[in-house]
Amino acid sequence: LFFSIMGDFYTQGFADDYINGRGIPRVEFIEDVAAYLKAKDVGSAESALKQMQETYSKYKLMEYKLQQNKASLRNKIPEIKKTLEMVKHLKAKVDADEILETHFGLSDTVFCEALIKDRPKTVGLWLGANVMVEYSQEEAIELLTKNQETAQMNMERTIEDLAFLRDQLTISEVNIARTYNWDVKLKRAAKAAGGTEVVTTI
Repeated sequence: LFFSIMGDFYTQGFADDYINGRGIPRVEFIEDVAAYLKAKDVGSAESALKQMQETYSKYKLMEYKLQQNKASLRNKIPEIKKTLEMVKHLKAKVDADEILETHFGLSDTVFCEALIKDRPKTVGLWLGANVMVEYSQEEAIELLTKNQETAQMNMERTIEDLAFLRDQLTISEVNIARTYNWDVKLKRAAKAAGGTEVVTTI
């Protein structure tokens, strides 16, 4: 399996024995519609199509939620990486006993240069919901490293799930089309045979 962590592309091939780690079920490809209806005991093509449409809608909802999660992670991962690099840079300056040159904002568009002569031992990290927590530099680096690894792992899983979902959506669309066409052909054949009632029950 090959994934692009931050991109939208991936080459994907799922083995027949592949089991999704997040529990997304595999859609069965329908080779023989009549045999499928009989095996599943769904009664009619109309009933089967209704079930397929419901399943398809559920997959589309899952895809939508995963796309949202992917977009969130695409923003989060660079932010974590940038913050981690900044904390490491600060620690390196402190350990080397060097003056830190930086800029601070006076307004949205005005920044001033500053020299930090003190040796800060802690940093404040935003955790969300307007909450900032103070950490030692070592603790901050450990936390950010862990968060970065977790976010990257979640991105890989999300990309994998999206690829698997798209495969299932494609199979679902083919199944729906095959079942519908089979039903239409059956009704046409019955009508051509001069039947007064068309029955698609299996």
